[in-house]
Amino acid sequence: MNTARTRNYIPRETIDEIRTRTNIVEVVSECGVALRPAGRDYKGLCPFHEEKTPSFTVSVQKQIFYCFGCQTGGNVISFVQKHEGKSFIETMEWLAGRLNISLPSQDVRESANRKRVLSLENLHRFAVEYYHQQLLTGGIGTSALRYLKHRGVHPKTIRLFQLGYAKSGRRDLVKVATDEGFTIQQLVDAGLIKDEERGPQDRFWNRILFPICNERGVPVAFGGRSLSEEHQPKYLNSPATVLYDKSNLLYNLDKARQSIYKQQHVLLVEGYMDALMLYQSGIENVVASSGTSLSENHAGLLKRFAPEVIIVYDGDASGFRAAHRGLDRILAEGLRVRIALLPAGEDPDSFTRQHGPAAFRELTEKAINLIEFQIQAAIQRQDIHRVDVKAQVVREITETLLNLKNRVERSEYVKYAARELHVDERMIWQELRDAGLKVEQTPQRTQRAKRAPEKLSPRAQIEIQLLEALIQNPKLIPDVKSQFHYQDFTDSRFSRIAQLLWEACKDDQNVDIQALISECPDEMLRAFISNALLRRTPPPNLQARIEGCLSKLRNFLLQDLEQRVRSHALAEGSDEIETLKELIKLSNQRRALTAHPSEELDA
Repeated sequence: MNTARTRNYIPRETIDEIRTRTNIVEVVSECGVALRPAGRDYKGLCPFHEEKTPSFTVSVQKQIFYCFGCQTGGNVISFVQKHEGKSFIETMEWLAGRLNISLPSQDVRESANRKRVLSLENLHRFAVEYYHQQLLTGGIGTSALRYLKHRGVHPKTIRLFQLGYAKSGRRDLVKVATDEGFTIQQLVDAGLIKDEERGPQDRFWNRILFPICNERGVPVAFGGRSLSEEHQPKYLNSPATVLYDKSNLLYNLDKARQSIYKQQHVLLVEGYMDALMLYQSGIENVVASSGTSLSENHAGLLKRFAPEVIIVYDGDASGFRAAHRGLDRILAEGLRVRIALLPAGEDPDSFTRQHGPAAFRELTEKAINLIEFQIQAAIQRQDIHRVDVKAQVVREITETLLNLKNRVERSEYVKYAARELHVDERMIWQELRDAGLKVEQTPQRTQRAKRAPEKLSPRAQIEIQLLEALIQNPKLIPDVKSQFHYQDFTDSRFSRIAQLLWEACKDDQNVDIQALISECPDEMLRAFISNALLRRTPPPNLQARIEGCLSKLRNFLLQDLEQRVRSHALAEGSDEIETLKELIKLSNQRRALTAHPSEELDA
């Protein structure tokens, strides 16, 4: 058995279910493309080439996308593949995950692993519910509820975030979970207990618990806050498990994602309580890094949801360092980044409770750009007027600028840095070149977007009309396939598209165009099909259009035959009278086609 093949096997019906249940507008927006309604469709700036005027169209009705600038198109599957750089299998897993659809597998080992993951997810759901009920049970969660009330957490927020409480007992969860049918090994694998020499012990005790969910809203871990100073550490997280890797998850992303789409930027804070209290106050586009350094995976995750990140950290030395650590990772993903610095001694939670949500929004709206932040951080640390300090700051800024992907932004930041530091722009550019920055050529995709439209021959125009009509009405493919061979198309691109349609049409069955887009390995072919589907005003009678196209193409084929007859006669020295008779016959056939195209089709 070919293990790789069976592991990657997904039945057609499962692919169709995922595709039909997925809204392409939601996915495209989730991947960071800002879309605006345009009639029945949506439009936005193309994510695949640089442009100022929106030419990227997404059709809700047809569930496809197409860019009229760079001629890229497809359906939701091909969009995710291209935009996220995922393989087909990775794309299907991601889309299936959004819908909570389990992908079947013919591989025994993978099926077992998937079953194990699902059992651990169910265990976490059980634990979340258990701890939540402990918090709400009178006499048990009283001290925890008193603390949350003191912090300003509303009962509605407690329920929404399913906050919980772990009692002081060391085997409470062990008992209730095993009574429910879960095994000790499952509890260990989920990171909920520790199997010590004295026996299995609950990992969390005498702590308020914050369930940590993945982007799909499935609980995968906990963060625990101690209720006494003697109980250290103050915050304790679940260990790394098959479900939980802190470098791949951001707290509250499952609840914040819709607001992030609308706001087109995400607020990044440090702690659970910061994110929770901002969300409670109506500032919902917020996620937390849970005190860990921002990783490349975090940056890649954020890019899927918004084009801009505003980092909100405490206004102290550790806040400066924490913000600085994440800059290069965010920039390397092509995200815009700004820094909102809180007053010394404040965190997002305390600032919002004291000054209100409007003041916090105003603070984030005034967030400074990354170069300004670096300069201010350097000024706070030491005397910026010293030559050695200024040189060090320039080196730090150079490192940041190297990660910027947008050339215009880089150029503007160089000007800004030179002005603020009182240095020559040329010196910063030289530092960039010394650090490895090369003079960038115009990207190929930008060149493709700006090039003049290709001039098609009259014959190619007929061929393209025929293919577009067949894509718009696949039921007509079997009839055309029986009359016209795909090799008779003169343009090689159109011949390949026709071949794709002909081969998909088996036993005179209707061709599923969406499935064709999903399975087509050629980006150009996917784009052509998507563009044809997006035609707003198809001919009122596609059958007549196809008959006319076939008639004209047969005329071209007869012209080709006449030319070959002449060339052959000239090369072979054939009898002139016989050649003339054959040419006359071919000419009469062409005239008949022009005069009675429908009769010729019926014949």
